[in-house]
Amino acid sequence: MIALDIDARQLQRIADEFAASDRDLRRAFSRALSRTSRTLRTMARRELRAGLDLRAASFLRARLRLSRFRPRGSGLGAVSLWVGTNDMPATAFKGRPRQTASGATVGGRSFPGAFVGTGQSSGRRVVFRRRGRARLPIQAVTVPVQDEMNEILERQVFAEAGEIMMRNFRAELRARTIYGVG
Repeated sequence: MIALDIDARQLQRIADEFAASDRDLRRAFSRALSRTSRTLRTMARRELRAGLDLRAASFLRARLRLSRFRPRGSGLGAVSLWVGTNDMPATAFKGRPRQTASGATVGGRSFPGAFVGTGQSSGRRVVFRRRGRARLPIQAVTVPVQDEMNEILERQVFAEAGEIMMRNFRAELRARTIYGVG
């Protein structure tokens, strides 16, 4: 879990700069938090698709979920971005599944002992591997991606989170105080 620590003194300094009330500060922070979380989810989807060399971003849609926690008491609220890092099917990656002498390949990744067949429900080419020595049962080949995903998220997405949050907070507070928006 990666936590983003926001300095309350810095928030108050920005609020004093715009002569904002406590109510404006809370509402601006809440909106900035929502905007930042959506931005981070979008960045994560884009960077993970490029970094993992995925065929489509739709493979990540169910793996990136936002949870909003409303403020309680004197707190300002929180947001959680859940990232599913379980194994992905081999056909999620760019490239056409091809049968080789030693197994199967998809986009430069090789799977020894695997074979390419047609998926029963999808009708598309899928990489399978037999569970035992018998002809059946077979299972679709998956690729572990947890380490790669964590590295991409830490290095490229969450490194900018604090800066994005402060930029959004400043813009929201400015809009509320100067322009009377919200």
